[in-house]
Amino acid sequence: MSSRQLARTPALVAALLGALLVPLACTGDIASDGAGTDPASSRTSGAAVATDTSTTGTWLDAGAETDEPVASTSLIRGRIDLTEPADELRIDLSHARMVSIPGQCVSSTVTRTMSSIEDADLVCLLEPGVDRVAFTVIALGSSGDAIDAEVTTRRGVDFATSSLPTRTISGGDPRLSPDLRLVSSPDFLNGDIGDLRDGPGFWQKMPREERTTNSINRDYRVGLDRILDDWEALDPAGVLVAGDLVDGRWGYDEQDSGNFGPVDTRAEQRLALRRAARTYYPQWSERFADHGLAVFPAMGDHEYGDNPWPRRKRALAKDFDAEWAREFTTDSSGAPLFADRPEGPARLTAYAGRPTPEVQVVTLDVFDITRERARIKVDRQQLSWLRGVLRKAQRDDVQWTIVQAHVPILGPVRTRASSELSYPRGTRSRLWKVFERFGVDLYLTGEVHDTTAREADGIVQISHGGIFHVGLTTALLLDFYGDRLYVTLRDYHVERSLSEDDERLWETRRDGLPSRIEVVGEPSTIGTATVVDGRLSGASGILVPPSGG
Repeated sequence: MSSRQLARTPALVAALLGALLVPLACTGDIASDGAGTDPASSRTSGAAVATDTSTTGTWLDAGAETDEPVASTSLIRGRIDLTEPADELRIDLSHARMVSIPGQCVSSTVTRTMSSIEDADLVCLLEPGVDRVAFTVIALGSSGDAIDAEVTTRRGVDFATSSLPTRTISGGDPRLSPDLRLVSSPDFLNGDIGDLRDGPGFWQKMPREERTTNSINRDYRVGLDRILDDWEALDPAGVLVAGDLVDGRWGYDEQDSGNFGPVDTRAEQRLALRRAARTYYPQWSERFADHGLAVFPAMGDHEYGDNPWPRRKRALAKDFDAEWAREFTTDSSGAPLFADRPEGPARLTAYAGRPTPEVQVVTLDVFDITRERARIKVDRQQLSWLRGVLRKAQRDDVQWTIVQAHVPILGPVRTRASSELSYPRGTRSRLWKVFERFGVDLYLTGEVHDTTAREADGIVQISHGGIFHVGLTTALLLDFYGDRLYVTLRDYHVERSLSEDDERLWETRRDGLPSRIEVVGEPSTIGTATVVDGRLSGASGILVPPSGG
């Protein structure tokens, strides 16, 4: 039986719906940033814990209360009834995993963790007035394993515990693995983070007393390794980064540092740009390679020097193109790495490929920047090539078509510390009409440094990503199972120091980077959803589309 046939078998469809909404590779403890309280950590601080007689937990199968044995990979629905008010609820599971964040829980944002899935378990900041919480878990274990669920409620500083009836696993497959897993993290890192000694600049050659600070320190190395270690453990086939890898304001030197040479003439600006690109891009790539991760980036506005684009910056557009292509889409001889690419201006900045025969991935360059103009638009030749790629995918009966590019098309979307670029004309644009005509399933976009899921015309758009040095980093897991795609948003708790006494790390722009930064605790799952037939299904947490969307 094929994987697609398996996914359409009713029992397994139900199992898959839960299994991949919280990926099996996820591990971690509670990591609260203060918006919600971790009951477990609070208990260890000396707070009294009582047996909870005001909370009743029930397993429900087909709507009937039960504690009968259950096969592994089966979905189990449960209910917690609260006869007294509570502020927060936690469900700790063994041999089962939480599927989604219940609707009775306050959704997290990318800056405040309020309700989340931590490893297999649920931490839920309750909406006011809630007296019942409905949830779904997936059983995962071997025959004879006991499914236990301990419930902890908090009201103020008082905690109480109860438990659901123990259930036993009987038969079934103890593990599930996707046909394909990808990770998406736009705007990673959106900063010039790298060792100025490793490149063709002049920092190392300067007298020590004349040097600026470096563009990296131990905090950044440790923090980035923690995030990339997590991605490595998830074992994806590839990582998609929809633009803004760097800050990229190259060819300028606001601090007169001389780190990349003078920038007075056009020729000097080109040389300085080249030295900066050849310092930061290779180190960005090497971090992924050191973790065994294949990375597939797109062009963002920062890869073109950041918007706006005055004449001076527009004159460097071809240099920005060439340096990005040198690192990511050409080999050491300058030959293209990707056979499937357009002709014209985006011949080395757009590309397509199939990580499996059932999944088509397309990377677009949505920036049309010349000496005369700067606009957000897919050029004519790139659009013609895109039609051909998508038409062939349809002919080949490819199950999934994923497109990544830097700016959102659907709106409105949430934004943070963003210039809020978007694709002109939205759903009326030629680009969107091509998506619609040829059945694009999912459009991944960055730029916004926040998260919004929207859908229109049978296409799902997820805008997400972050700026590491601002304290924003998320990763969207894409798990493909036959005719269903399961997405989960992992949020990393990045804390930075903003003390005026701290010496900032150097960037070409004047304010630089905060020198103290730390990735705290383990990542939290703050949103889940299923994509099926161009629609979002079962969305929870931050991936619930905005009202009216």
